[in-house]
Amino acid sequence: MTDVHDFHDAALPVRPRVSVIVPARNEEETIEACVRSILEQQVDGGVELLVADGSSTDRTAALARAAGATVVPNPRGITPAGLNAALKRARGDVVVRFDAHAEMPPGYVQACVDALARERGPVCVGGWRRVEARGPWGRAVAAALASRFGVGNPRLWRPPRPGETPTEVETVALGSWPTEELRAVGGWNDDFVRNQDFELNHRLRRTGGRVVFEPRIWSLYRPRESFAAIVRQYWDYGRFKALMLARDPSSLQARQLAPLGLLTTLAATAAPKARPLAAPAVASYAAMLTVVAARSREGWRTAATLAAMHLTWGAGLVAGFAQLGSRRLAGAR
Repeated sequence: MTDVHDFHDAALPVRPRVSVIVPARNEEETIEACVRSILEQQVDGGVELLVADGSSTDRTAALARAAGATVVPNPRGITPAGLNAALKRARGDVVVRFDAHAEMPPGYVQACVDALARERGPVCVGGWRRVEARGPWGRAVAAALASRFGVGNPRLWRPPRPGETPTEVETVALGSWPTEELRAVGGWNDDFVRNQDFELNHRLRRTGGRVVFEPRIWSLYRPRESFAAIVRQYWDYGRFKALMLARDPSSLQARQLAPLGLLTTLAATAAPKARPLAAPAVASYAAMLTVVAARSREGWRTAATLAAMHLTWGAGLVAGFAQLGSRRLAGAR
């Protein structure tokens, strides 16, 4: 992989062309609104939209094409492969990564361009997301993500404070990059079916780049609307965090030890000698969930969502490490 320091530190063109790239698979319920919100963006240099279709079995590709997007085949069907397929076709000076179950408010792309224009060198900029739910489980996800007891970095999931200014962060929601510099770091890593944006931004920072949170950048996010979908989502996040940690242990954040601690404490309640210490900790966690539920409009669903996020992420992390260990043992035989 090329070091980003080998590339220029020049400013963007005065009127940069923007390539918006969207991976999609079986997103017929949301893709039309997503495409319209992108093509309605006003940018002096123009916007091209590339939807990387992961061999959808519904009408995603047809609806995206009819709405005005260029559809790029993604036969592997996974998000990072789709992003890289679209990146290869992108003709813009700036790449904006977006999701098929999200919508851009007016001015989103221009805010990304303006933020990049203020920065120099290898950089990613991004902002926060307003969760627009359609049902009770989606609203519970919104409450859980914005909670300080959620999954970390609630800045990404609630409106910024008045007067909040851009700041360097670990990662951002979605992201925008100068195209040349995104290609210089190799784009997305196909091994990361989940957590691919974190992995990319971590790699960017390791090679001297910066990730900047810009409060003026925001988008609408459509969350999962069933408990089972939430569980699957955070199980996968945990599994691919294990891959991230196996490849670069320095990416571990202290807050990410909490789900492992919770799982260990729950398991300890089954051991008679450890139960006197573990049981009060579990009771404290249950009390926290009760307080959060009482303060949330979605009540018990918010508590259940928080518990699912914590426990399935932690269990997925353990399963991911076990899977990696099994592969190494098999490879050593």
